[in-house]
Amino acid sequence: MSLYRPLVRSRIAPLFRTSKRWTRPTTSQQISTLCSLTSQSSLSRRSLLTRNGLYALTRVAARSLSSSPARANEAEDENLNLKPDDINLNEYHAVADETLENILEHCEDLADTEPKIDVELAQGVLTLILPPHGTYVINKQPPNKQIWLSSPISGPKRYDLIDSQWTDHRDGTTLGNLLRHEISEVLGVEAIFNGVDDYSR
Repeated sequence: MSLYRPLVRSRIAPLFRTSKRWTRPTTSQQISTLCSLTSQSSLSRRSLLTRNGLYALTRVAARSLSSSPARANEAEDENLNLKPDDINLNEYHAVADETLENILEHCEDLADTEPKIDVELAQGVLTLILPPHGTYVINKQPPNKQIWLSSPISGPKRYDLIDSQWTDHRDGTTLGNLLRHEISEVLGVEAIFNGVDDYSR
């Protein structure tokens, strides 16, 4: 346990936040839990500092949290403390419109090589049809200053602009990362949604 504690505190914990939008461990209990997961994951000290090692550990942590109601509730409570950026309605519309147009552009690029894909953006609603897997619907929600997503894979999600990234406060994932992961899985090719999560005012 003592071998992993400084590694988690100094190297892995910050990377969880920046690379995977995973809630950064801050309390002694959280760090101890992550240390336990690290030692149980059969990953070496060296491999943990690689991108693949970090991703594997992230998956281990996710499985552990989802299998434990107490830990899941603790993670959810922490993420509820994430506060949306203080933006006015005009700023919201500007960023949300740019986001949808960015997603549309990436989907149109995919459609050039995947003819079954159909994508449309109209009046703040983007529809992406991926036969036979289903339809993604991504739309603006101005009253809440959110972007809502309906996924045939993961279901409904709501994203707030947090630290200039569209983030689901319930699990800490970003809109761009979810689209990148799910659509890559569905199509069997790498779907790149660069810029979807990068906004600054």
